[in-house]
Order: sequence, then structure tokens, then C-alpha cells
Amino acid sequence: MGAAASMPAARAGAWEVGIPHATRVTRLYRASLRTSRDWLIDREVWLVDAARIQNAFHSQKGVGVAAGRVLADRAAETLIEHRHPEPYVPIYMEGGSSYQRNVPPPPELTEQSMPPPEHAFK
Repeated sequence: MGAAASMPAARAGAWEVGIPHATRVTRLYRASLRTSRDWLIDREVWLVDAARIQNAFHSQKGVGVAAGRVLADRAAETLIEHRHPEPYVPIYMEGGSSYQRNVPPPPELTEQSMPPPEHAFK
């Protein structure tokens, strides 16, 4: 299921080539939290899962570089395996249900359609 799901470009940052290890781990952590949020609707339940994810990352904090790369690779595989087929998109972001709904008109159009200030209140 996870391999068949598409990955939005905004979530593909953890898989960039040539980024430092600390940056990759940080991106994996944030992606793990987002993936968990996709699956858990209730915020209280998600907070418990977020604490579990945080403990999992903090428990491996002092490992060596080689072991850290192996752990990061495993975390990336697990993340891909568990990703949601339809990830949550905030309603105001591109792809959300209210994206660009009731967008205010451009200022140049608004200024043209309003009467001059001296004639507005006569």
C-alpha cells in the first residue's frame, strides 16, 4: 500500500542526495510526525504517537555515523512503507478544499471601481 502511494514534492525533502546526516534525520523526524498525523485524526491520540516517535529518535541519538546512516535508511524505508495514500493537506494550502476560495480582488481593480475620496461622502 505505501509503495503505491504518491509522495508530494513538499514531503520528499528527506530523500535529497548530498544533504548532511543531521539534516536528513531532522527531515525524517518531521516526515514521521506528518505521516503519523495523516493516519491519526484525533489530536490527543496523535500526541501520544508523536511522543512515541520522539522517544524512538532520541533513544538512538548517541550512535556512531555508520550506525546512524543505517538507522536513517531503515527509518526512511519504514516511513515509505507506512505513508498514507491520501495525506492530510491543510485547507488553506494548495490542494486543500479552501485553497484560493474567495480570493480578494487585486488592489488595482479595487481602486478603479471605488469613487474618489472627495466624492464618497457628499
